[in-house]
Formats: sequence, C-alpha cells, structure tokens
Amino acid sequence: MPARQITLRHRYLSGRVATTKVPHAQAFESSLEQDFLLLLEFDRGVHRFASQPITIRWKDGSRQRRYTPDVLVEYTSTMVDHYPYLKPTLFEVKPENILKQDWTTLKPKFKAAIRWCREYECRFRLVTERYIRTPYLSNIKFLLQFGNERFRFADRLIQGEAQGELRSVLFDLGRTTPQQLLNTITSDKNRHVELLPYIWHLVRCSAIGVDLNQPLTMQSPIWSLETGTQLAMMMGGKHRTRILKILEDNHIKVER
Repeated sequence: MPARQITLRHRYLSGRVATTKVPHAQAFESSLEQDFLLLLEFDRGVHRFASQPITIRWKDGSRQRRYTPDVLVEYTSTMVDHYPYLKPTLFEVKPENILKQDWTTLKPKFKAAIRWCREYECRFRLVTERYIRTPYLSNIKFLLQFGNERFRFADRLIQGEAQGELRSVLFDLGRTTPQQLLNTITSDKNRHVELLPYIWHLVRCSAIGVDLNQPLTMQSPIWSLETGTQLAMMMGGKHRTRILKILEDNHIKVER
C-alpha cells in the first residue's frame, strides 16, 4: 500500500499507470509524474518502482512535519553490478517553475528526505521536465503502442513469418533504416504498411537497436541486436537458411 493515497482530482491530472514491474498499477497526480512512471516502466535497468512509497516525519521545533516523496525505484542486480552507486532511490518529481516558486517550503522536506536516505542507505533525487520531457520520452510513448497486446488477434503463422523476414533480412543488411529494410524485402507499399508495426514491435522488444535519444523516423539508423547463432536456433525455413549462409560465409559454425 502507498504511504499516501492519491485521489482523483478535477483540477489536476491524476490516475494510474499500468506496469509489469509490480502487481498493481501505480498512481500519479500530475502529467509530469505520469511521464516519469512511463520512463521507469520502459527502463530495463529498473527492477521495480512504487509511487507514494513512504512518509518521512521529523520535528520542526515543537511542530511535527511530514513529507511523502513521489516514487521509490529499485534497480536490477545487473545495473547495480555495473553502477554500484545505484542504491534504491527516492524521487521527487516537480516542474522547475514550482521548485523555484516554492523552494522555501520544499527545502526542509528535501533535507529531511536526504537525512532519511543516509540512514537507510538510499538516495534522494529531484527530477524535472528538463530530464523527463525529451525525445526519448516521445519515442517511448510511440513504442508503447506496439506491445504484444497489439498483435494478440494476429494469426501466429503470419506474425511469425513477418518477424522472421524482418529479423533475417536486417541481420543480413547490418546497419540500415526502416525504409531501406522494407524496400529490400518488397516494393509493395501495402506490404510495407503490414510490416512496419512489426519493426517498431521488435524495437520495443530490444531485438532491433536504434538511438532512442533522437526522434524516430523512417530514416533512423537501425541494426540487429540479435546474434546470428540466436537467430539460427529460433528460426526455421528460408529465414534460417539465410542466417546459416551468412554465418558460414563468415566462417561461423552452427549445429544444424
């Protein structure tokens, strides 16, 4: 349960973000918080996160004060192994103008959070729209529509054939663009329309690499993130034959 319940508001945007990283959808009370939760959901280095996770209490003279940070984030063991400083982190999400406007009121809360984090071996960080509202966020919002649920009614054989063709041809081409990949497969524009959603799906699933810090277009450089051995083992038919031929040309042996 969150430390503080977020209720629906009419003046401000509030709601919940669905997530696969914890059992329940996580609440937000501003569009900026919503966008930050989307970043966390997409980040493979994030193990889990919780909104309104704890309430910190402290004495201000004779008065009892309290403060509830916006989000607690825990990182995967792989991320922590590579970046040991990535301890569990409390985040406060605020627009820059609100930070400047209300700094006198907010500063004691943030100092209390820093003290709490030192005691419990965590970190405290402020994040603003400067960090959140970037081309990376725009790309994530675009790619979120190409999850598995988009293709749940697609014929499995057709889906497998489309993805197999894209993956094998991309591996053959090396670094290319979505437009060049489609043009290599076929000149049929209707077929381009059918295949394009699968390209973005494979980007979302990390089978295709792309620079998400730049706006996604049909001319964005893309490349395969899969090894030839992986592809050869998971594919069949002409797509497997294509991959095996490329590997053999490069003197890489794969058991048939």
